[in-house]
Amino acid sequence: MGLNVTDVARQLETALVGVTGGSLVEGTDQLPVRVRLGQGLRSDLSAITDMPLVLPGAAALSAQGVFPAVPLSALAYPVLEPAESVITRRNGERTNTVQAFIVPGVLPEEALQSVLGSMEKAGFALPAGYRMELGGDSDARSNTVGNLLASVGLIVTLTIAAIALTFNSFRLTAIALVVCVLSAGLSILALAVMQFPFGINAIIGVIGSIGVSINAAIIILTGLKADKEASAGNTEAMARVVGGSSRHIISTTITTFGGFLPLILAGGGFWPPFAVAIAGGVLLSAVVSFYFTPPAFALLYGRAGRRTSSKLVPVPDRKNAETTALPVQLAAE
Repeated sequence: MGLNVTDVARQLETALVGVTGGSLVEGTDQLPVRVRLGQGLRSDLSAITDMPLVLPGAAALSAQGVFPAVPLSALAYPVLEPAESVITRRNGERTNTVQAFIVPGVLPEEALQSVLGSMEKAGFALPAGYRMELGGDSDARSNTVGNLLASVGLIVTLTIAAIALTFNSFRLTAIALVVCVLSAGLSILALAVMQFPFGINAIIGVIGSIGVSINAAIIILTGLKADKEASAGNTEAMARVVGGSSRHIISTTITTFGGFLPLILAGGGFWPPFAVAIAGGVLLSAVVSFYFTPPAFALLYGRAGRRTSSKLVPVPDRKNAETTALPVQLAAE
């Protein structure tokens, strides 16, 4: 037939394993396009036996009206023989890896929760001596969270030190830290409203949202502290300072939200959770800046910063040579 063992093996590999004929861009991923026989043919030994092999000079044979291929059974007799399997080990332990590839448009966390829910519903239980570990997006998220928690002490310490040095006040630092916690909660709320899972990209977005959201609180606290009447607890003065700062806060909030809006509308599984965590947290934190920061300032700083007390000071009356008590307002830090 003009074929050798290499030609037969190459055609078998092309038909059963497949050959990459190009690629397809799906979202942010470039997926290879592999061409091969269907699952029904590849899993049936009799179908593999009848698989046609193209002969040399197939074009010339086709021009003469001859079918340019012969079945594999005309050249060889396939036999199934058992062989030793490879034992996969991880950290010295024998493991079996079960993988699944999701269709486009489905987030890994959603697919994982669906699989775990089906296993729990079916009452699946591992045999004695076995355990199950989750990989993929869940494992990467656990590693990311672990790395963040490893340095969270240093990050929190540096954050408190930077805010304290900015305001030169521990009371204002406490207000700013509460705003950080509230902005993180609002970012998670935005993810829940938009029904996005709390994955790696969402965690990064929440951290970024905290850094952007606290700027509005810093602007308001700085303005309130610089104004003497506002720092003394005068509500009208505090309203004036907050109103003057609202233009900068609103403009920054709108530009930040508008900058991430294309990523939210683009769709996909990576960018929307990240953009929603930042844009949603910044948008909702503006409410915290306007309605939480001024009352907290008046509660922790305004009343404690300026306390007034009345004291009677004896003043001599030169005409009548008598002493008259006059009230004098004393302001103490």
